[in-house]
Amino acid sequence: MDNIFCVVGLGESGYAAAQLLKRKGFRVKVTESSDNRELKKKASYLLESDVDVELGAHNEDFYRDAALYILSPSIDSSNPVLKYAKSHNIPAISEIELAWMYSPAKVIAITGTNGKTSVSTYTHRILNKMGFSAVLAGNIGIPFSSLVLDLDKDDLVVLELSSFQLEYTVNFHPYIAVLLNISQDHLDRHKSMDNYLGAKFKIFSNQSPDDIAIVDLAQKMIRERGNSILAKLVDISAFKSSKMSQNQKVVYLIMKALGLEGRQLLSEIKKLKNLSHRRENLGCVVGVRFINDSKATNPHATKWALSNIDSDVVLIAGGRDKGTNFRIVKDEVSSRVKALVLIGEAKEKIASAIGGFVEVVKFADDLEDAINISLREASSGDTVLLSPMCSSFDMFKSYEERGNLFKRIVRDLQRCKN
Repeated sequence: MDNIFCVVGLGESGYAAAQLLKRKGFRVKVTESSDNRELKKKASYLLESDVDVELGAHNEDFYRDAALYILSPSIDSSNPVLKYAKSHNIPAISEIELAWMYSPAKVIAITGTNGKTSVSTYTHRILNKMGFSAVLAGNIGIPFSSLVLDLDKDDLVVLELSSFQLEYTVNFHPYIAVLLNISQDHLDRHKSMDNYLGAKFKIFSNQSPDDIAIVDLAQKMIRERGNSILAKLVDISAFKSSKMSQNQKVVYLIMKALGLEGRQLLSEIKKLKNLSHRRENLGCVVGVRFINDSKATNPHATKWALSNIDSDVVLIAGGRDKGTNFRIVKDEVSSRVKALVLIGEAKEKIASAIGGFVEVVKFADDLEDAINISLREASSGDTVLLSPMCSSFDMFKSYEERGNLFKRIVRDLQRCKN
């Protein structure tokens, strides 16, 4: 009997992994614990391709005959399929690992607690501007598996990678691996900083001295593990330039590692602007500036946003807690925030952690209520900052949906009040 490969999870990554395996001629199953209209649609397409799919449960009778399990990023150690694989010594790998096995192209892999989406997007943009054939995939929302069979050896793949995607890599081997920074995040999944850091450092696991690792050795946690990296080390903190932001510096170092320098490169780097939902300036409502930083899903991202605002701030925060320490932002809140407006599941926890460092703390029912409260608390010249410090999944499907609603409400206020 031919080996059966089982994909666990039918999100975008799982769907792409199943299609890749089928295109390579394997027998494929997909098991998904949820069941909704979107999943049913994906399942029907796969069933037409002779892929077995179960929705609404993980039944052992369905998945136990697999020789290999391919894990979607959302699959953690509590998942019964993963528990079964481990207890029966059956290999389980990530969708990134699967796609890499079929990639003829060199990979530039980028991870970090904050900034990885921006740096990945900028890197991809400039590579194409400089004449390279480059594709962008990974945590950015485009599964690596969906495009890998269309690549050739002259292409470059820019992969934005989360700790979830790296956790179950085995032989994954990027030519350039970038760890931008590390701070407390996703402890609800990883349980400890050591586990979280270990998942991030898997980006370097298979590199050799012929490869390049770009890291910030000014960060103690990264520096202490630096000896485990065999690739040529490039220290972000050693590159000094008052004319570049931190993200621009990293992009420059990636390009330099590829042998690119000169006026055109510097010109293109100067053009890089903040992406949507990342400290995105939305303009003013009756003299109050609004900034959309919905991508700030941990306190360190909010700390960075606050440190780059030179006015008094009304901070809108809250959402689903990921086990992080909100007191990380206490100094910035104390010095810059005049009012704290909290939403979502984590609002009481945030209020308990940092409410004592600000004069006004308000709870809001939803994002529109939070914006209206913020506008009442703000004065002309102040900034209303949406920088949640939390994931969006208690109230929204994604940080993009949260940020887009914020932008839509602000635009409506601008039409009515300006």
